[in-house]
Amino acid sequence: MTDKGLETHVLGTTRFLDDLDKPHNQVGGFVFPSPVAHGIIREIDFTEALQCPGVHAILSAKDIPGVNSMGPAAEDEPVLATSKVEYAGQAVLLVAADNRACAKKAMEKVKIRIEALPPVLDPEVAFKNRDFLFNPLHIERGEINSGFDLADHLLEGKLEIGGQEHFYLETQGSLATPLPDGSLHIASGTQDPTANQHAVAKALNIEASKVEVTVHVIGGGFGGKETQSTWCAVWSALLATACQRPVRMVLDRREDMVFTGKRHPAVAYYKVGYTGEGVLTAYSSRFLFDCGYCSDLSYAILERCMLHLDNAYYLPAIQSDIYPCKTNKASNTALRGFGAPQAIAVIEHIMEEVAAALDLDPALVRQRNFYAPGSRNVTPYGQVVKDNVLKAVWQQLLTSADYEKRKAAAADFNKRNKFTKRGLALVPVKFGISYTTTFLNQGAALVNLYKDGSLTVHQGGVEMGQGLYDKMKTVAGREFGLKKEAIRIYPVNTMIIPNTSATAASTGSDLNGHAIKRALDRLKKRLNGFISTTYNIPLSSIVWEDSLIYDKNKPDIKHPLKDLVQKAHAAQISLSEQAFYKTPGIYFDKTTATGKPFYYFVTGMALTEVEANMLTGDYRLLRTDILHDVGDSLDWAIDKGQIAGAFVQGMGWVTLEELIHDNRGNLLTSGPDTYKIPGIADIPEDFRIHPFPGNPFKGGILGSRAIGEPPLMYGLSVWLAIKNALSAYAGRAVILHIPATKERIVMYASAYGKMV
Repeated sequence: MTDKGLETHVLGTTRFLDDLDKPHNQVGGFVFPSPVAHGIIREIDFTEALQCPGVHAILSAKDIPGVNSMGPAAEDEPVLATSKVEYAGQAVLLVAADNRACAKKAMEKVKIRIEALPPVLDPEVAFKNRDFLFNPLHIERGEINSGFDLADHLLEGKLEIGGQEHFYLETQGSLATPLPDGSLHIASGTQDPTANQHAVAKALNIEASKVEVTVHVIGGGFGGKETQSTWCAVWSALLATACQRPVRMVLDRREDMVFTGKRHPAVAYYKVGYTGEGVLTAYSSRFLFDCGYCSDLSYAILERCMLHLDNAYYLPAIQSDIYPCKTNKASNTALRGFGAPQAIAVIEHIMEEVAAALDLDPALVRQRNFYAPGSRNVTPYGQVVKDNVLKAVWQQLLTSADYEKRKAAAADFNKRNKFTKRGLALVPVKFGISYTTTFLNQGAALVNLYKDGSLTVHQGGVEMGQGLYDKMKTVAGREFGLKKEAIRIYPVNTMIIPNTSATAASTGSDLNGHAIKRALDRLKKRLNGFISTTYNIPLSSIVWEDSLIYDKNKPDIKHPLKDLVQKAHAAQISLSEQAFYKTPGIYFDKTTATGKPFYYFVTGMALTEVEANMLTGDYRLLRTDILHDVGDSLDWAIDKGQIAGAFVQGMGWVTLEELIHDNRGNLLTSGPDTYKIPGIADIPEDFRIHPFPGNPFKGGILGSRAIGEPPLMYGLSVWLAIKNALSAYAGRAVILHIPATKERIVMYASAYGKMV
């Protein structure tokens, strides 16, 4: 345990949004959703519902003072439905009531008539109809036809990739409080306070300066509380303004799963050319992304997919088109990995298929295709792959994980067992760190040093269980020579740190940490001059350590920081400082799909071994080895936990977690009874996670590298290991779509092998 804030999570004493004290006159906010996935609203009457006891207001789109739109990138996402509904669960009315029971009774009195239209639920149908949310993305580098001509072999296929629910522990929520001067305070469970602020201002037709958004801590986000957290913020603000009393809106689990979007399902068609040694000469693909009914963040998600088609591999000739298919489902959104997992799943599947076709070791085929120094180190979008440690990680992992020995043992096991088979799979990752929309790569900080020697830090990063606050304390403590107990990271507040970027894209520590470091460096520089004069210490000899100041040449004479600060205050020296940081040297031309969109890449690898029963579909994760490049970790305990959690979340996506809609567009897997996420019994029996040593990133905060998203890709090793176990049973390579559920394993085993 490294921090009191993390300790409260373990003890269950963390106060999340729904645990905040109840303001005087507070009422609840509730949503009346569309019961159909696609239709035209012909009539809606809530006159009778308004008369129900305990009901304070019912709002429709007509009652929105400002703009009925809260899309982050396009004006295609209404706050409330107007003349049509486009997915089952879309908000039609808002209800302010004393409690959920009162709201439910009122909703039963609402008279609504919707002319149902056929819903489109399949991205392939949308593709055939040419129904896209925006223009498809396209990337092309090298001579694709020449690449295929150079190939000794061709491989074509199709891979279906399922979506994924975020399943954060705390559901979406917001508490809106109207203030006497016409402004509002919003306590929000969001990854993007600024987006909440501006969406509320837009809907209410007021200035953003009149909307204060605060975020203390949220119970998980994974991307699901970026844009879609604005819904509860806007809805509660509209109701609070109408009622002129605080409105707390917290979705229950079923509402959260039905209303909100998921990881984008996708269908990928691919064709590759390769040599007899398994080296790719050409790559062509077409992705059909199921985006849901509106744009949300889909453009950026498809863009990151496009920028990770290569994963860890050099592609001399590439051509790909990525289509944003519109369906009558909740708008799919950001989820850990942000489009990269779908792209990486396809290229890793291809590596397995190429190896099988040539009867080569998949680990060897991967190594032969890695980015390498010289002519094979430029991505399809033109960025040079620097600090490339892929081969070194590969060599170290295969050695430490006893790959050759275990591969032989698995082959022997498979010969001796008819219905239970083992499979191994290695998956590398090369993940780009930065927002691909360049201007978002910015952070700011304000630091205040108090007369008792304690420090408060204001910054724009949201703590959602990833340990950001603890890492920011580490940065502040190292820069200022303070113990963590003397540092407080203040909850995010848009009135103190304005115009923040979302805490997303694995950038939270980088952007905010650099801003904090800059602010403290400036304050420290100012105080060093005073220290030198006051204590007669040369500037080059001043040491800050454990809340003490001393001359490195006279370490026995120490001055408490508290005394220094009091003297500086008496001398009228400012004890506050602010700073701004923007990621240097990055740029990206979205028109040509060229540039340097990423500040750096995070690399690592995972090797997983499974044992699968072909009769029941049950499987065991015998062992997983992960070697991950964290640079100089700010906190290895936190980073190790993030790697483990990301792996398990990725594993869940490719095995257990399945989103099922009926033919009318209703989400059937809308709770933990029908939607299964990994439990403690699903993790590897032998789970080994190690940092790759000796590769600090000079441009990172204190030499560290980002941690949040890249390790999710390691979960793909479980899917591919199951695929290889199935292939061992079938006696040939099999195509295993995502997710590899137990039912699907049995069906595939039945189709490919003999069950008797």
